[in-house]
Amino acid sequence: MKTLAGLITLLVAAAFSGCGPGAASPAKTVAVGASPVLFPDYTDIVVPPNIAPLHFRIQEKGIAFRVALRSATGKPLFIVSSDPLIRIPERKWRKLLDRNRGKQLAIDVSVQRPDGIWNHFATVTDTIAEEEIDRYLVYRLINPGYRLWDAMGIYSRDLSNFTEQPVIRNDLAEKNCINCHSFCRSRPDRVLFHIRGRLGGTVIITDGHLRKINTKAAHALSAGVYPAWHPDGNRIAFSVNSIAQEFYSAGPRSICVFDRASDLMVYNVETDSITTTPQIATADFENMPIWSPDGAYLYFCSAAPPPEGHAVDSVRYSLLRIAYDAKRNVWGRVDTVLSHKEAGGSISWPRISPDGRFLLFCLSDYGYFTIHNPLSDLQVMDLKTGNRRLLDVNSNRVESYHSWSSNGRWFVFSSKRRDGLLARPYFAYFDRNGGVHKAFLLPQKDPSFYDTFLKNYNIPELITAPWRTSWRDLYRVVRREARGVRFDEAAAADALSEASVKGALVDTSTIH
Repeated sequence: MKTLAGLITLLVAAAFSGCGPGAASPAKTVAVGASPVLFPDYTDIVVPPNIAPLHFRIQEKGIAFRVALRSATGKPLFIVSSDPLIRIPERKWRKLLDRNRGKQLAIDVSVQRPDGIWNHFATVTDTIAEEEIDRYLVYRLINPGYRLWDAMGIYSRDLSNFTEQPVIRNDLAEKNCINCHSFCRSRPDRVLFHIRGRLGGTVIITDGHLRKINTKAAHALSAGVYPAWHPDGNRIAFSVNSIAQEFYSAGPRSICVFDRASDLMVYNVETDSITTTPQIATADFENMPIWSPDGAYLYFCSAAPPPEGHAVDSVRYSLLRIAYDAKRNVWGRVDTVLSHKEAGGSISWPRISPDGRFLLFCLSDYGYFTIHNPLSDLQVMDLKTGNRRLLDVNSNRVESYHSWSSNGRWFVFSSKRRDGLLARPYFAYFDRNGGVHKAFLLPQKDPSFYDTFLKNYNIPELITAPWRTSWRDLYRVVRREARGVRFDEAAAADALSEASVKGALVDTSTIH
């Protein structure tokens, strides 16, 4: 019996022979044993059935290009182009994927050489997953470097197509820093983000109610920094940090962000109060809190302060957890989940799968601010067995912030694998056995987009529904407690007109 890939190869050769201008006859077709080089690299991946078309650029030299996409059910898609940039019809793509969940997707590529001969490459075989990915991705877009931070914004991308919604941009917030957006259970109806500078505060949205609060308690190191929603939606764990930076003049690193001190606290949304316990506010550095999906434990990273005179590269974080009874607001004892000595490095950004079984985290040589650390890799730990392993999705450059899809079958992470400078969002399928499959880059309408777009995708978070809060309401709240600042709605509308019409979804190309 012929394999699916072999059958498709024969059918594609037949379909392309004698059809249309420049069509190849069998005598003018040469089989190439290797797979074609594509950008982005969409070969041997598992794709969500609700993902946008995976437009790609054929990196093989030629004067004409033909592509066939086929699966077990439905009509194949044929694309003929004089341009190596291949755009897939969205409606037909969506129908092909939806009808073939759990089945293979075969991609055949043929390239015509200047002498008229067609090179027919080996079939690229992907898999269409049964499970969907959360439809929306929220991220901050920020320039690389240290002097261009005053142009940034938080955006929401619809992963089923190529539209992007600006959530909030800091050009209407006196160019103050906007950061650390966080969602409760991947829902946009309970979300927060920070504003720094003169308009500083934490904007919290709960079921359509917006407010800006000051989380700086009288005796705390700072206002809340890294947040984590309790699954009940009524509590938020924050780190409070005294943050510093060091710059390097040589070597693979350019900057190190580190803490001089840090503790944890919990903000109660209903009572507008902050509490903590001596067990998570010690002389050690407690940082990066995350709740277990059942809310029974608060996981966090902890490190001993470096001895006086020692460099920050001696600070390594372990992973700890403390039991918590939300009904009684009672804390239990602290346990070590994974020590830095056992892990062989510094642990940061712990994220637990929605079923509570698996833990994703970054492992680096020291510290916790991995976005600038080329030695940062992703690891996964089975919390049931204690087994852990380095993921195959890692590259030889930075792998950093990551978040789970609400069904636990997908995760997104930021990586600088292309150039070592710009962080891009990559997605990977996480199967029911804990297997992690090859990662793929966020698709764009034009794959060449990544050649010229010079901003980092920061803190990618998957959410289940579109962002509903209007930018007008957000800006009113952001400016509310700033004396002498008047909210000019007409000016705001004019400034946002190029990116959004009253908050409507727009195509990415319109923004960038």
